[in-house]
Amino acid sequence: MPRKARRKSATGVYHIILRGINKQIIFEDSDDFRTFISVLEHYRKKCDFGLYAYCLMSNHIHLLIRENKMDIGDVMKKIEVTFVKWYNEKYQRIGHLFQERYKSEPVETERYFLTVFRYIHQNPKRAGLEKEIGETYLWSSYREYEDEVAILTDVEDMMSYFDSREELLDFVNRDTRDMCMEDYTPRTLSDEESLKVIAQMTGCVSLSDFQHLDIEDRDSALQRLLDIGFSVRQLSRLTGISRQKLCSIRSH
Repeated sequence: MPRKARRKSATGVYHIILRGINKQIIFEDSDDFRTFISVLEHYRKKCDFGLYAYCLMSNHIHLLIRENKMDIGDVMKKIEVTFVKWYNEKYQRIGHLFQERYKSEPVETERYFLTVFRYIHQNPKRAGLEKEIGETYLWSSYREYEDEVAILTDVEDMMSYFDSREELLDFVNRDTRDMCMEDYTPRTLSDEESLKVIAQMTGCVSLSDFQHLDIEDRDSALQRLLDIGFSVRQLSRLTGISRQKLCSIRSH
């Protein structure tokens, strides 16, 4: 059976997760982290994609990327192939390092864009690797924003969403229960938890809010929710959209 095509983002922005195959460790030492960042920087310049945030964890990687001229799939292939070739030579191994397909989700609203931006930078704290964001963990883009110095990320573009550096840092450090792609397990989420996911994606806090969305924005949000595994039955119940309409959206 052919793979389902990845859904394109209307904004060109994606949240991407790369995981080690079988959840194995990707980064054994500081040199591994530095090399991946170097590869990312090389293709950032060569392929001219936007990068708003990154965080390298021991067995997975988060990127918040904007696609420009080159298809994001081609960009990721170049990054993966180059790093894996270096990694296999260093550790005298062969075969895959990453799971067969990276995970990606379109980021199409400002609210969700900011949610993903914060979520990525909060990863080390959530994992118990540091008590305060940016305190000790070196392998994320947080310090670029803390110092307001663009090394790899589009700091200036991101700052346009805030009135000051202090406001951005306060936003990132705010205690939240943000949920992003790797947390989505709809089969185990209650309706209450699912409503929180819908609110984070769309900004809608009630069924009425959702039904008053622009049709294009509404259908785009429904497509994303279906893509990550929400059932037609549950979405119909929580949004008031008919099952027939949801089935039509899912088939496209």
